[in-house]
Amino acid sequence: MKQFLSAVILCLVFAGMAYGQARDVRRASAQINRGNLTMAKQYIDAALNDPRAINDPQTFTVRAQVYMELFTSQDPAVRGLHPNPLQVADESLIRAKELDVDNRRILDIQRFMLVLPELIYNNAVEHFQNNAFDKASKAFFRSYEIVRASFNTIDTTTLYNAALASELGRDLARSQELYLQLVEMNYPQPFIFSSLGSIQMQKGDTAKALQFIRQGRERFPENLNLIFSEANVYIFTRQAIKAKETLELAINLDPQNPNLHFALGANFDNMAQDTLRTAEERAFAYNQALAAYNRAIELNPDYFDAIYNLGVLYFNEGIRIFEAADLQLRRNPTTAGFRAYQAEEKRFQEQWIKAQPYLERALSMISPEDPNYQVVVISLMQLYARTNQPEKLEEMQRIYHQFQGQE
Repeated sequence: MKQFLSAVILCLVFAGMAYGQARDVRRASAQINRGNLTMAKQYIDAALNDPRAINDPQTFTVRAQVYMELFTSQDPAVRGLHPNPLQVADESLIRAKELDVDNRRILDIQRFMLVLPELIYNNAVEHFQNNAFDKASKAFFRSYEIVRASFNTIDTTTLYNAALASELGRDLARSQELYLQLVEMNYPQPFIFSSLGSIQMQKGDTAKALQFIRQGRERFPENLNLIFSEANVYIFTRQAIKAKETLELAINLDPQNPNLHFALGANFDNMAQDTLRTAEERAFAYNQALAAYNRAIELNPDYFDAIYNLGVLYFNEGIRIFEAADLQLRRNPTTAGFRAYQAEEKRFQEQWIKAQPYLERALSMISPEDPNYQVVVISLMQLYARTNQPEKLEEMQRIYHQFQGQE
């Protein structure tokens, strides 16, 4: 970009323009050619106080050049001479166009207009990478606007970037506005529709979310992201059967993909843990999650996430049975109540024993440096405590205390 800008600048024949320019504008041009941007900025800023310069379009093309050079400088001190040099360059070119009523400077203006949107785009990328999404969105959109207005070209990729940055910055109204513009342009990006659905979900409008997602699926029927987005709406609205049917569409498109089976399992896992659902819904979701996790492990025997989640699923089911049995015993602390508890005790102990090999396998698959290691250790501590395995519990406690710096 720096080389391209320099090439454009060299095309401008400053010697032929010098006559008639205000003194500070000429000096600024000379300092640009010498590579002294600090002095160039001082001179061009001073030129704005000169009545001869303030109405000359060339003053503002030189000003735009100076400030674009500041942005592309590799010297942090030079680049830091102004907090937003590209905004100054943008405003300067707008002013130059306003003053150039006879089009004498039109070629100079157009040359810089070719460079400016690319620089603003690069600046937007910097903001995006630094998670400054609001600034990134505004810069992407300004780059898009300049190209559209100056060259009658619609840069849909840059507009999409502006919408995405706006969504990540939580400006939902703005991101929806930009995404809808892209829909009207038939921009071939399925994520637009899943994003529009997500925006509506955050607003609490599940019907509108489904409308956008289905609109996207009409255009991209095999897009997995849209299929999952639709399934998530059904899961959120407690339509378990529709969620299952929708997720199975994704699996049918790629049945040997363990990640899809894991995703199916994870969705039903969340449903199984949702205490606001009915017992029948939770039981259905539990069985679906079991089947999906097992299929994912069958396809990839070293799938850590599926192995660990399956162990936790068994363990949590044991907790659910235990808590229900304990509550019943508290309500009916009789001999009959205790016998009922003993019958349930066998069930929850069986679930915990089923969980054990999966959690132990998960621990063996990762190193102590892995961020998941301590999570698995805690899970095993809970399991060993509930299944009366003191030696194994002591080993897990030792490892846990090492993490806590107690040994």
